[in-house]
Amino acid sequence: MADAEKTLRDTLDVILDGRGFKPREITVKPIATGGANYTSTLFIVNVSSPDQEDLNLFGKVACVGEAMRPLMHADWMYKTERLFYTQLAKVFQEIQEERNIPAEHRFVFPKFYGCNGNYGEETVIMEDLAAAGFEPFDRLKSFDWDHAKVAVENLAKFHALSFAFEKYRPEEFRILTSDMKCEIGGLVEGNEGNEETMKAVYVKMVEGAVGLVKEEYGERVRDFALTHNLWETFYKPAGKAVIAHGDYRMSNLLFRIQDDTLQSIAVDYQTVHAGCPASDLIYFIFMGSDEEFRRQHYEKLLDHYFASLEQALERMTVDLGVYTREKFDSDMKELLPYAVLLGVMVLPVVTVQAEAAPRVDGDADFSGFVMKPTELYAQRFSGIVNDCIRWGAI
Repeated sequence: MADAEKTLRDTLDVILDGRGFKPREITVKPIATGGANYTSTLFIVNVSSPDQEDLNLFGKVACVGEAMRPLMHADWMYKTERLFYTQLAKVFQEIQEERNIPAEHRFVFPKFYGCNGNYGEETVIMEDLAAAGFEPFDRLKSFDWDHAKVAVENLAKFHALSFAFEKYRPEEFRILTSDMKCEIGGLVEGNEGNEETMKAVYVKMVEGAVGLVKEEYGERVRDFALTHNLWETFYKPAGKAVIAHGDYRMSNLLFRIQDDTLQSIAVDYQTVHAGCPASDLIYFIFMGSDEEFRRQHYEKLLDHYFASLEQALERMTVDLGVYTREKFDSDMKELLPYAVLLGVMVLPVVTVQAEAAPRVDGDADFSGFVMKPTELYAQRFSGIVNDCIRWGAI
């Protein structure tokens, strides 16, 4: 892997030269991910130049090592993020402008400055949202109603834009989504020899999770986890395709209060794919909340998401029949059992303490993702299983 800061500075030079920032002073500060990011080394960048407004930037430089790149489908993730910022975000912004969506109702993207697509040097430069007052939510805490409410409003706007994209630019939508399959979980050509190793790692993850649930639930969880594939169902369209975020969780959301209103903005578009709206919502809820939150707010949050979706569709003059409540409820019911598999495979990474986060650089391998369960993970996973069994999902 190339030196991350040098790669960042080389990329910045190209971008800033093109924007006329000459002469200039650049300060670069690496920031710790705290277990919230695995694919990139992160930097805060400040740029000053005579007769130019100072820039507060945020840089992401690829850090996945050669051994882990095919296992994590890093090539696909880096390419997807570049595609999103260079093409899809522009389309979404144009649609919002064409439909005269009021500023307070728009889906907002981080301002994008440029990128580097060279292998091993993949870099994305965008605005530093922290400088604009946005802050992360504590990823180790269950979200509260206020944060969950604005987050699903934001998600509904994102999905509504996809339906509008299909309506107003059908051929462009068809071409783009036909090549937006989620590649995570599939085999990479030339990497078939690792299939058995990955299966063995997955079995260890399952057994570790099963040991945390009520004894009477253990066999049911084990059977479901070993006979169902998260990637073959959860990340595929359930009928009409929409552009799904794929990793919509609190670590990829930032919040601020402006004019006494809580606002959220989504980041990290490395897993955008043609999928199902319900998958994003299930992922968000079960990767960010505990059993107690869901007991109090689960149905209300689903209702709020769908009401927000309908409002966003109406603002863009899209027929509400494009995604009915009946279809939404059906999709939620079909995909709900896969919350258990998310709990096995994704929740350990979501809840890991920073010092125990698995490495993905250098010669790291997939076995690092078999982590010793924390008390938080045990509580969260048991809650997922309790809910899925109580609701008859598994």
